[in-house]
Amino acid sequence: MREHLVLWALGCGCGVLALVGGGSRAQAKDTIIIAIPGTPQGVDVDRQSGPQTWTMAAQLIEPGAEWKPTTYPYATTPGADPTKVPGFTYPDFRTQQMDQGIIENCDLSADSKTAVYRLRKGVKSASGNEFTAKDVLWRVERAHALKAIGTFMLNAVNAADPKQWQEVDDHTVRISSDTPMPLICKILTNLYWYWYDSAEAKKHSTSDDPWATKWASTSLVAFGPYVIRSWEAGNRVIMDANPNYWQGPPKIKHIIYQVVPESASRVALLKDGKVDLIEGVSPDEAVNLAAAPNVRVAAVRGNQAIYLVMNNIKSPFDKVQVRQAINHLLPRDQIVKEIYRGLAVTWEGVMPSVYPGYVEFNSYTYDVAEAKRLLAEAGYANGFQTTLTYSAGDPVEENIAVLLKSTLSQVGINIDLRKQPVSAHSDVVQSKRADFALWIDYPIQPDPNYALRLLYQTGNAVNYQNYGDKQVDSLLEQGASIVESAERNAFHRPAEDRIHQAATLGWIAEPSYIGAMSANLSGWKWFPTQDYKVNEMSFAK
Repeated sequence: MREHLVLWALGCGCGVLALVGGGSRAQAKDTIIIAIPGTPQGVDVDRQSGPQTWTMAAQLIEPGAEWKPTTYPYATTPGADPTKVPGFTYPDFRTQQMDQGIIENCDLSADSKTAVYRLRKGVKSASGNEFTAKDVLWRVERAHALKAIGTFMLNAVNAADPKQWQEVDDHTVRISSDTPMPLICKILTNLYWYWYDSAEAKKHSTSDDPWATKWASTSLVAFGPYVIRSWEAGNRVIMDANPNYWQGPPKIKHIIYQVVPESASRVALLKDGKVDLIEGVSPDEAVNLAAAPNVRVAAVRGNQAIYLVMNNIKSPFDKVQVRQAINHLLPRDQIVKEIYRGLAVTWEGVMPSVYPGYVEFNSYTYDVAEAKRLLAEAGYANGFQTTLTYSAGDPVEENIAVLLKSTLSQVGINIDLRKQPVSAHSDVVQSKRADFALWIDYPIQPDPNYALRLLYQTGNAVNYQNYGDKQVDSLLEQGASIVESAERNAFHRPAEDRIHQAATLGWIAEPSYIGAMSANLSGWKWFPTQDYKVNEMSFAK
């Protein structure tokens, strides 16, 4: 891989960036090269998801607000300490305090039933179009029409009907609701609460594709710091700085996302100084990279989790006892210690442990005898045969899959392992066709109602396991309108109890988000969509 990876001149005065043979490349101070496992399905976050979708989209989409930065609140790991990265801060979502972005102000009425977004004037996309109320309303109409992730977002804030949204003037939008909207301002921190340049998008709409989904996947134009120059699926994606970016031009003018499928090759390129940042770093690699003199590793505790998707409406996983048995066979401590090398914590609840309202159950202890009893009760005393799918893009998943194959065989559950390319694995899981699969995901918003709705509400786009419980749904509908934080957190406890008892997922671990980068790169930070922001980075002189 290293001998054949060549990037041509960018035609921007940057010089030729050659990644060939031995020796390190001369650092182009205005260009960052990021090695990734593969190109994602796209960056249209209303319809697409996955690690590379998140990191790429974060460079294009500008949020309405951000959580205020704070110091890192958790214990650090030697050799992977994020606080050693110059300029590193942590989003303080625990206090729910925000710094405003392109929504200059969000006014919420005392009863939380009316909100006014005041848009920052002068915000422009790379196409030169100004961010206006029309972009906000177009996004609402698009999300409502596509009935995908955006529909969930609108429902989560009690503003799902486009009629609730009104353009007051070019830079003012009023949202009204019959019920309180406690998240309508806080949701501004969420990458999935996006705005594209609707004037540019409409140029790419057709009768068959009125919402320009084909264009948005690989060419969308938004109001963030970068814009896509070229997209070569399976090879590379190049982005250039938005010349009109409202916060001023970033120090790094160009991003090259280079596909390097093999994890070991990505690591070698980073150590050799031929790339500046790599994604898909395994814990083993993180530990080994810690000794490299020109590399910095950062492991950040956040909101992501790895779990087993079990199709709740298909045999044998339609039996709650089967799902409970599998939860009793998950060697969580071993996975955290031996596979994640301590760069994770066991997942003992049903939503992120760093979020308000989290309940730690510790109910599914490793217990082979109990698993056998539950399987017998479900009619599977001799076990069953199934296939476990996992992603080739995450080096940890294969190790976990191999361990689970061994562990579950103790009770007669015989697993065929199926390793899939990133896009293929994402497609089978997100289309809800996976019977049994490893998956990494997270709810972006630090809120119990949002987190539980995302993963467990009947029919929701991210409820990949096809779980349904009318009582849980009812609790989530009621909980969406509770304004006071302590009451909101306590109200959702019964829903967490029912979800946990149903063992709708196989809850495994909450892995740290791992970044591995050149030691002369500063400004790297973690954000709750499992991303970083290149416009906040720079290279040492």
